[in-house]
Amino acid sequence: MDEQTVNDEQPLDLERGAIRLTGMLAAGALQGPLQIRDAGKPLAQLGYEQGALHGPMQLMHPNGRLAARMHYADNVLHGPASFFDPEGKLLHTAAYRRGMPDGDAKTYHPDGRLLQHGQYRKGRLHGLQQRFHPNGQLAERSRFVDGKPAGPTDAFHTDGRPLNADQQPISRLAWWWRRWRGHD
Repeated sequence: MDEQTVNDEQPLDLERGAIRLTGMLAAGALQGPLQIRDAGKPLAQLGYEQGALHGPMQLMHPNGRLAARMHYADNVLHGPASFFDPEGKLLHTAAYRRGMPDGDAKTYHPDGRLLQHGQYRKGRLHGLQQRFHPNGQLAERSRFVDGKPAGPTDAFHTDGRPLNADQQPISRLAWWWRRWRGHD
């Protein structure tokens, strides 16, 4: 009896049209790396443990570039995740714990500058949340506690000046005075 028979492992090689899945089965469940290809081009690389998604995962755009890099544990997102556009530019990063956002989450403008940065705890916004203008200046700043706003949202003009109640930038003199007194 060979070792493969003892471990009840069998190669998996399925093909439907141009799509091909290759991996291993152990006791009838997916085990180890699984690759999915379309006409020979990689679409996905996944990891399995006893039939459950487990370990790193990569998804590809049809043009062959990386679309997403994630990590799974027991069939749920767990760990860092990064998402990319078809040209390879980073769109979003987040940390997950047991399938829910937990930690830093960042979204980027098409040119690569930071668009939004927030914190999550157990799937809910928690902590400082910031959104940025395309020029990199802060656009909004707010704080959350367990998914609920913890105070007002501060809004800012593209030049950095705070916005008033009518969503208009305060005067440059008032802005200078506030900063000089240490209020912004």
